[in-house]
Amino acid sequence: MEKFLEFVAEIMEKDKVTMDMTYKEGKWDSLMMLKLVMELEAEYGKTIPMESLDNVKTLEDLYEIIK
Repeated sequence: MEKFLEFVAEIMEKDKVTMDMTYKEGKWDSLMMLKLVMELEAEYGKTIPMESLDNVKTLEDLYEIIK
């Protein structure tokens, strides 16, 4: 989980992010969501179905999809 948070923080160009960070907070908009999905898919070797993103409200939700 710590590796995930560090990876996401790097993508978002933030010093630190938390699992309870909510969608639309800070730089996390629809374009950032697409960037996160592409980067996470490459990093974790998984495919994230776009329809599963409808339920993502926090970074923890996103983490649950890729773990």
